Order: sequence, then structure tokens, then C-alpha cells
Amino acid sequence: MSDADLPAGFAELSRRIEAAERARGASRVDPPEQEVTASGEGCYTLSFRPRLIAENRKASLSLAANLAIADALLAAHAGLFRVMAEPDDFAIGRLRQTAKALHLDWPAATSLKDYQRVLDPADTAQAAMMMAVRRAGRGASYQPYTPGEIPWHSAMAATYVHATAPLRRLADRYVIMSALAVANGQPIPDAVSTTFARLPKIMAHADAQSAAIDRAVIDLAEAVTLQGSEGELFDALVTDEDKRGARI
Repeated sequence: MSDADLPAGFAELSRRIEAAERARGASRVDPPEQEVTASGEGCYTLSFRPRLIAENRKASLSLAANLAIADALLAAHAGLFRVMAEPDDFAIGRLRQTAKALHLDWPAATSLKDYQRVLDPADTAQAAMMMAVRRAGRGASYQPYTPGEIPWHSAMAATYVHATAPLRRLADRYVIMSALAVANGQPIPDAVSTTFARLPKIMAHADAQSAAIDRAVIDLAEAVTLQGSEGELFDALVTDEDKRGARI
């Protein structure tokens, strides 16, 4: 699907949203999705599926909606926000080692934010680097409105909520209900406000389960992909070490 297939003005709106992102110093990364493809005779390979233009345009529109709703709820002193801290020095050091392992050039004077903006998802190694950047943060979480605090999402460089996927994210349903109340000049229902305090723990559990399933699927796909390579030697580079040992 190309821009010609989208409603008039949609591409320009998306371009302006992306320009605003760059202007405020956001560091959002959208790597391509990994998929398993059959290569014949019972063999499979892991590959990256390029993002469609329509998907990028939709992501921009979703981002704009989430930012606008976040501002409205913050002004109303209510809501459930998505927050994330900046990657620490340890995580950035690991990413630099990862870039080295992928044979990518990351100049020492270039910051992570500037470097990730030039990564090309069409290149396999750079797509893998985008995945590493996405996983390098200290983890996004949910935070209910707290008086005196400005909830902040470092990758978005803004106050941010999740509100555009109510069919697959439970929290979005309550954010939408609160947004509708604020937009219509009505008080947010007590049941919604009370649920905001409980949702961070519930959503953390859901996110953990989702991540575990994703890891299990990728682990299985990697094992199948490497079938027949028993006994081979592979080059590896240690990116860091923790209490469990070295990470390669």
C-alpha cells in the first residue's frame, strides 16, 4: 500500500507528526517484525518483514492521539500514563558492543538518539540493531496520575498514554473512558479512577507473559533455523556480563 492508497492529506499529517518528534528529541524506534519463513524441504529461516508505508502512517496518527489524550488527562489531574527512563550508561555500552558485533559503524562522538535515527530497517544487521535498541531501555511501565509529578516517557520525549488499542490492551479501555469523560466535561467515574491504581501491576504481569511467549517462539525458531549446524564454530562477541554470566 502506498500513500496514493491513503486518504488525502494523511501522508502530510504523518510527516508533520514525525517532524515534531525529531524537534522535541524523541527516540522512538520501530524495528521491522521478525517472521519465520519456509525455505523448502522442511527447513525454515528467520527474517525481518519490512514495515508497510500504511503501518508507519498509522503509527504516527496513533502517536499523535496518545500524546493529545495524555495532555488532556494530565490537565485534568487524572489518568494512567506510560513512563520510561533513559537507557543508562551500562545499556549504552552494551549497545556499542552490539553494534561492533554486527559490524556497524557507530562513531564515538555520536549519541544513541542520533545514531538510531539513521538506522535502516531494510538492512538486516541494522534491523537487528534496532531490535537491540528497543530492548535496551530500563523498561516502560504504567503510572497513575500522581499530584506534583509529570509522568515522562523518554523515548517519546513527552507525557504519553496508551489509548489506541483497547481490543488488545486492557489499560487502554480505561484511558479511553477517562478521556471521553474529560472531553465531555464530565467527572471521571470513580470505578475508572480506582482501577487506575490497580492496573500497573496487572499490566506488568500481562506484559511479562507476552514477552515470555515472544521469547519462546523466537527461541524455537532459532533452534529450528540452526538445525544441521551441529558442530560448527561461530564467531561471537561478548556485549556485557551480569550475575548470570556473559551475554553474547
